[in-house]
Amino acid sequence: IRRQTFTPVEPDDFDLERLPAHLRMGYAVVDDRGRRLARGTDLASLQEKLKTRTRDSVARVATAAARAPIERGGVTVWDDTLGEAGTVPRQVEVRRADTTIRGYPALVDEGAAVALRLQVSVDDQLRAHRAGVRRLVQLAVPSPLSYVQEHLTHAEKLSLAASPYRSTAALIDDALRAVIDAELDARAELPWTRADFEAVRDAVNRGLPDRLFRIVATAASVLAAAREADVAISRTSSLALMAPLADCRTQLAQLVFDGFIGRTGLERLPRLVVYLRGIAHRVEKLAENPGRDRAGQTEFETALRLFEQAGGSLPLAADARADLVRVRWMLEELRLSLFAQPLGPQGPISVQRVRKALAD
Repeated sequence: IRRQTFTPVEPDDFDLERLPAHLRMGYAVVDDRGRRLARGTDLASLQEKLKTRTRDSVARVATAAARAPIERGGVTVWDDTLGEAGTVPRQVEVRRADTTIRGYPALVDEGAAVALRLQVSVDDQLRAHRAGVRRLVQLAVPSPLSYVQEHLTHAEKLSLAASPYRSTAALIDDALRAVIDAELDARAELPWTRADFEAVRDAVNRGLPDRLFRIVATAASVLAAAREADVAISRTSSLALMAPLADCRTQLAQLVFDGFIGRTGLERLPRLVVYLRGIAHRVEKLAENPGRDRAGQTEFETALRLFEQAGGSLPLAADARADLVRVRWMLEELRLSLFAQPLGPQGPISVQRVRKALAD
């Protein structure tokens, strides 16, 4: 990437986006023959736009230098083919002319298997590797699906049948992913050696059916609370209350959706019941003081806007940054504080605290 400087402009308090393109400072992306591939003023956008092409180029150069394939697909077991002595290397370096090209190997989730692929940054490597390790653990652990399904109570089966998942099996599979994520979170770093991977696999497999039963029971409670919130919204009909009811409906969809167990995480999952009861409580109190609800909505939207400006979204992306994950749940506690105070938000919460959490 070559940085190109165009005609300077003074004073310095101008709006860059309103300047003509030829007056801006920008970047040009060129290949090894000097041909321009792209150009723009936003380096991050250029990098994102060309990420796949960059990754493929790094892999091609590294493979040519090594005179042997570095990447491989169709991996279903962690063995010595992933690296020397079963260790996935954290980095590979290749010299080309006066340039050092670095690639960052990672396991990549491909559904029925994983692949070893080079990434162009450590952040990309860690993001991909976590998902790849999770998939490989799923493939390595004997599935308790049949056992769990056979031992569900009739009430649990009815509750799970109304879930947003396409099937009970899909819900249980998501619960298994949540168990694996919890084990990965409990460790100082992701596994890069076969021994560390096997330690994660064994920890996940230990008492797995009982753990899944507990998660399924919690999920059933969440789904029951979601139904109660849905009924409360549906039976309240007033044109004057359409806006807050629509917000309640949006909140419900952001809490309970296909994949909500894994996206929420085991530690936070029981708290969903309280958030959902908060929706029902808000609906019940709407008619008593619509003005207070509007003021609360304005305050919440201020916090939500800060969250979105920092890169957050609802529901959260599966690979969201840790600070965004924290603030995402702060938003739910803020809702309780504004609309369902009797249910008890956890700790002091305000727009100012959301702002500070995003700034830290």
